[in-house]
Amino acid sequence: MRILRDSLILPCFVMLLLMGQVSWAQQTATSIRTPFSDVIDSAWLSELLPGATRFTEKSGVPPVIEGYRTNSAGNEELIGYLFLSSDLPPEVKGYSAPLDMLVGLNTELELTGIKVLNYTESFRYSRGDFVADADFLNQFVGKSILDEFRLRHDIDGLSGATISSFGISRGVRDAARRVAAAYLGYQEGSAEARIRARNARARLEQMDWPGMIENGVVQQVEVPMPVGSLQLSLTYMGRQVLGEYLIGAEDYARAERDASARFGGQEMLLLAVGGEAATQFRMERLALRQGAGDPRSIDPRRFVTAGSADQGALAGHAAYAGAIVLDEDVDLNQPVEVIYRPPGQFEGVSIVYQLKGLNLDLYNDKPIYSPAEIARREMLQSDFLTRLGYGPPWANDIENDLPWRATPWGKLAALSVILVLVMTAFLRKGASLRWLALVTTLIYLGFIDGGFLSISHLTSALGQGVSQITNNLPLLLLLLFTLVTTLLWGRVFCSSLCPFGAVQDLLGRFVPHRWQRALPQAIHDRALYLKYLFLALLLVMATVASDISLFQYFEPFGTLFFFSASVTLWAILVLFLAGAVIIPRFYCRYVCPLGAALAVLSLASPLRIKRVPQCQVCHLCEQACPTAAIRAAEIDFKECVRCDLCEIKLIEKAGSCKHDVETLNQRLPLENRIPLQEI
Repeated sequence: MRILRDSLILPCFVMLLLMGQVSWAQQTATSIRTPFSDVIDSAWLSELLPGATRFTEKSGVPPVIEGYRTNSAGNEELIGYLFLSSDLPPEVKGYSAPLDMLVGLNTELELTGIKVLNYTESFRYSRGDFVADADFLNQFVGKSILDEFRLRHDIDGLSGATISSFGISRGVRDAARRVAAAYLGYQEGSAEARIRARNARARLEQMDWPGMIENGVVQQVEVPMPVGSLQLSLTYMGRQVLGEYLIGAEDYARAERDASARFGGQEMLLLAVGGEAATQFRMERLALRQGAGDPRSIDPRRFVTAGSADQGALAGHAAYAGAIVLDEDVDLNQPVEVIYRPPGQFEGVSIVYQLKGLNLDLYNDKPIYSPAEIARREMLQSDFLTRLGYGPPWANDIENDLPWRATPWGKLAALSVILVLVMTAFLRKGASLRWLALVTTLIYLGFIDGGFLSISHLTSALGQGVSQITNNLPLLLLLLFTLVTTLLWGRVFCSSLCPFGAVQDLLGRFVPHRWQRALPQAIHDRALYLKYLFLALLLVMATVASDISLFQYFEPFGTLFFFSASVTLWAILVLFLAGAVIIPRFYCRYVCPLGAALAVLSLASPLRIKRVPQCQVCHLCEQACPTAAIRAAEIDFKECVRCDLCEIKLIEKAGSCKHDVETLNQRLPLENRIPLQEI
């Protein structure tokens, strides 16, 4: 059975590496690679605007390159435009910075191609040129700018890069619409939508913030706090015209972008925070209830920033504001209760909110009439024939675009299966189960999903906040699993959940033992601390120079699993793999900064590997340890990766521990005998 298993694992491992090499080679050969430069190559023009035979210099407001062709009558005609997204500020950002793009648009308001020219993303150093994905970019070819470009609805995003996918989609749409408005007479939205927004704005401007409180459009409550009181104001903000009137165009655009990028929807309740205790407000204390059920805590990710209450109707009436992005099962045709629980109180203070009037009509996408139209319609109520012939000013054909959950259930399920497999193998100390976990981790987390942990997650959190982790549920689950297991047992992640650890273990299993060597003990003892120096370097750089990324030079798994186009990074990867051929787990021992961080964390682990008296004279586990963490009875626990080898030997009574201490002492010289007490 073991021979069969071994014979299958090696071919699979080699095949995966070969597939990766072929895929990488194909990717680097394509013309979609990001040049990381704003200098436009003339060859790109005909690629992004097919059919054009002549291109002008960039000019106009906004700046564009015009593309012309000669028609069947021999006359030259304009067929479209090419433009840089950077020429149409403000640019929508990706993960950490704007994505500069060259975009083609024909005169029929259809995109003819896009090319990403430059972006600054921490992910690209480990994942390679991840936005240069042909399947992703080709989705935009032929797409009308009248479409909404909704991520997960109209556009399939890049795997594991939701923010960047949203930034590209939204950036291309908005920039193309502005060019079309300037040169092709495009007006955003249908005529009906523009009339609807204009009429709604006219009616809103008849009310100020105190007036909205008085007529119930805004519900307000005072919350007693340990020091002072908190003033909470709640109203509906799920349509652009409402949001821009309430908090200003800039703050609404930011809130709507966050809501759309995270959850694909725009249904929001504005929560303005004021009072002398405004600084004591905590979003984690919010809950929501509709109907007779129990209140549900509002996920903090669903509370997005809505500005400093210095713009729009809210200006001067609160300290700051946030927006609650509603779950899809919340129906605002029915009352909804938002509950805030102050410190020391169990029940909390409630705001019961019921949509009414204009807000209710906007929520249900009903026709919105101007004040003059309302007056006229009221006048016509007495004449049946006139009322019958009048009708609404336009038909309600606006699609009811309710938000939908963006939870990646498939990824969460796959990751949960892997985590259960890893824990089962670890707790049962089964070598076969551990190898199955390693291969599964390598295939799924390495080559398929690419969702493995990286020190870049820690450095990104230092520079950009933890939302980059908390907004990614699979990554958050993996991180929590790693933290909990490390604190309890030590570096379980390094043993079975690190794809590059799996690569090194597979290499060690099939490489002839005569190739393997050990560093002299003195050198090994000093070299162990290199990885801690690398960790310190990366953390310092993330703090003082966050725009400079170095971790890609210390984490070769990004190069392997995302097929980096960098020759330097591939050379580093080859060196690390060569080191692993000679010294088992070479990278884990001396280089890995994430392993160093987990090693420090593991010092608090209470559930360490059991030792027995026989370990004082036995060197079997010491010789088998892949990280050289064992010296007779002593284990350098921070260097241990919980690979189970020594624990399995102890369970199976291999080596000296198959004899009891008394029997063993009879065979040992007097000076080497084991004291009859536990270690």
